Amino acid sequence: MKLSIIKRDSRVKDFDMERIHIAIKKAYEEVHGNDFVFKDHWSDLEINIEKTIIELGKEELFIEEIQDIVVKALNNKDKTVSEAYEDYREKRRIARDTNGDTYKKLDKVLQCSDIMNSNANVDEHSFGGRKFESANVILKRYTLDKVIKPEIARAHIENRLYIHDLDSYATGMHNCSFPDIKKLVNNGFITRNGDVRGANGLSTAFQLVAVIFQIQSQEQFGGTGSCHIDYDLEEQVDISFKKHFSDALFYFEDKEISWKELDSEICVENKEELKKKYPKLTAFALRELDREGMQSAQGLYHNLNTLESRPGSQVPFTSINLGRRTTVAGRMLTRWLMLASIDGIGKHHKTSIFPIAIFQYKKGVNDIEETPNYDLKKLAIESMSKRIYPNWVNCDWSKNVEDLSNPDTAMATMGCRTLVGFDRHGMGYSKVGRGNVTPVTINLVKVGIKHGICLGEREEANLEGFWNELNELLELSATALVDRFKYICSQSAKSAPFMYRNKSMLGGEYDSDTCIYDVMKHGSQAIGYAGIAEMCQALFGKDHGDDKDVHKFALSVVERISKFAEEASERYDLNFGCYAAPIESTCGTIITGNREIKGLRDEFGIIKNVTDREWITNSHHIPVWKNIDVFTKLQLEAPFTKYPTSGCITYVELDSSVVENPKAIEQIIDYAFSLDIPYLAFNFPIDTCLKCGYQGEFNDRCPICHSEEIEQLRRVTGYLTTDYRNFNKAKQAEVKERFKHSTITKL
Repeated sequence: MKLSIIKRDSRVKDFDMERIHIAIKKAYEEVHGNDFVFKDHWSDLEINIEKTIIELGKEELFIEEIQDIVVKALNNKDKTVSEAYEDYREKRRIARDTNGDTYKKLDKVLQCSDIMNSNANVDEHSFGGRKFESANVILKRYTLDKVIKPEIARAHIENRLYIHDLDSYATGMHNCSFPDIKKLVNNGFITRNGDVRGANGLSTAFQLVAVIFQIQSQEQFGGTGSCHIDYDLEEQVDISFKKHFSDALFYFEDKEISWKELDSEICVENKEELKKKYPKLTAFALRELDREGMQSAQGLYHNLNTLESRPGSQVPFTSINLGRRTTVAGRMLTRWLMLASIDGIGKHHKTSIFPIAIFQYKKGVNDIEETPNYDLKKLAIESMSKRIYPNWVNCDWSKNVEDLSNPDTAMATMGCRTLVGFDRHGMGYSKVGRGNVTPVTINLVKVGIKHGICLGEREEANLEGFWNELNELLELSATALVDRFKYICSQSAKSAPFMYRNKSMLGGEYDSDTCIYDVMKHGSQAIGYAGIAEMCQALFGKDHGDDKDVHKFALSVVERISKFAEEASERYDLNFGCYAAPIESTCGTIITGNREIKGLRDEFGIIKNVTDREWITNSHHIPVWKNIDVFTKLQLEAPFTKYPTSGCITYVELDSSVVENPKAIEQIIDYAFSLDIPYLAFNFPIDTCLKCGYQGEFNDRCPICHSEEIEQLRRVTGYLTTDYRNFNKAKQAEVKERFKHSTITKL
């Protein structure tokens, strides 16, 4: 019988029945004593084990599969011995863990000798960070060994398919979300230790938004946000305005005016009429409303950057979409939030990391000078020029079908890049109460290396082999996502009581047996891809920015992933989508490996323009070091962006002087969205002297006070980090090689 065994570390060994014989013999001796005639039992057991293996018809089996076959055979022969064998297996596992990789990894985490900083929002030196990362080591190992199918675990360990957030897998958490902010703020909600009344004005409303984000973030991984904060809080603007008008009436003691008569007409939308009829009262009310609105918006920014409510001193990953509402209240909200962004946080007015503000660009609403919210677009450009935020989302993107009468269908993103597309279960393009359930990412670089010319094994790429392996990985991706979806749905709604009791995510009833499924079925299952540039280099010796034919091939790869997502949606009746994966820490993991994955360098060595850098290129992006102008970069990347309906982001790298030219910035935004790019972000350096507070681009030494206590803020992924040097080494290396596209662009 020819059979190979796949070990836990992915090594492949020849099957050896003698090892099973020794293990079972020890179990028999433990139960029946050393005098027991074991060979009489062994003959039957050996026949049954071999018969089962032959019936499976496989040439390779995972070690766990072999052990399960042995347990089944023992159960049929001697249940007591079977239990002893299981106990033996557990003792062996503990011995392996104690003396093997798991405990070694824990030692490194606890001693801070292997700081990964896979997430810039986690301080792995802190007590909370070490506890968090220690738990991750155990949970990831548990997930690979006990939870997911052996073939999926093997694909992950072999660095073919990346299973994101393995620690969260084990606990059954889902990914990103758009909770129903408007309902929760207006109606209140129940928490573990009490309940919260609905807001009664702006100051309370903004505090509740921060609380909602923080509690929601405890019951998921990934980001949480509002898909239209300028719509969610409109009613609260009116409540505050009425209060201030009432105060004005009291202070001015205008006894001829009856509040009872006034109540129905006191509304911000009527402010121009009110100015004519009650000039003093209206002026006072509007002044106080503006003061409250500004303070409340500033409070939100400070809260979301200082309340460390996740392990490892993390603040929640949060985002707010805004800029679409043309009502007086909606416009006020956008203005206050943009001004709070510009003002910054803390004594040095530093750039806030969260929330990620996202300006919703829409033709006829805020795109050109004649539109009602164009002034807010200019204010957003001013904020971006100083704070990097807001990012820009294209509400005219061809893949989002908007119902103009329903604000919930407007294009919005959950911050880093994650989107939710069409829901086949009844919500359509509505965003509220939905999210991304979970992503996986295909390592296209490895597929390219195996079938390309980069190893010198062939003169032309083996494209047939490439497509066959990609299709295999797509099928594995679908299996991995469906399995995880089922695992998430198998949890109790009590695991996330805030989310399910308060219906922050829509679709399910808390006391229903199918509560989680009824919510999660509306979310998306994301099939991600990474390293298009290196894939092309491995296959053809050039990337998609160098050659039209290579660009066409790269595009066909993303198109195939998108097409498969559509097929999987039909097959599994779930919302599959293509995903331009963010690969925050994975960008380096794929090359150099990590605590559970073997890197490409270990397997293939250093290959020029493929594995010679510390990272791989994000999704379909043109490599960051390419000497290319802004508009050419946008033209090359734009065709890819119609396929990732689960999320993508397009970056432009600028030097700090260009952001002082608002017309140039606007030109780039307008051009990008004319190419049907869905989501755009600008990168440029912001350095802050922590001694005197001076800000600009000066890197290591302050030009004013000459201090070397400098915080170097950069966008590392979809979000910012206080200092990019806190991120993992791969991303730090990538940031240093970024070419500033503005240096050769005529603007």
